[in-house]
Amino acid sequence: MRPLIRIALTALVLGVSLAPAASLADSRAHHRATKLCKQHYKDAVRGAKYLRGRQRRERIEQARQDRAECERLAPR
Repeated sequence: MRPLIRIALTALVLGVSLAPAASLADSRAHHRATKLCKQHYKDAVRGAKYLRGRQRRERIEQARQDRAECERLAPR
């Protein structure tokens, strides 16, 4: 009976100790994805710098929408 309890307790401790590591990996993936979205947005705005008037506003608006969609689809 005691060996069974020891094995169960050891398995429980290992399971609990690995749980936070898995949750941190997910948050890092989310952070990388949002960082990439922001970088794409900055690049699009820099590219729109050479356009004029209406085209520039449209390009920046499209970049803003793309960024919002990218962040929405980023892993949580």
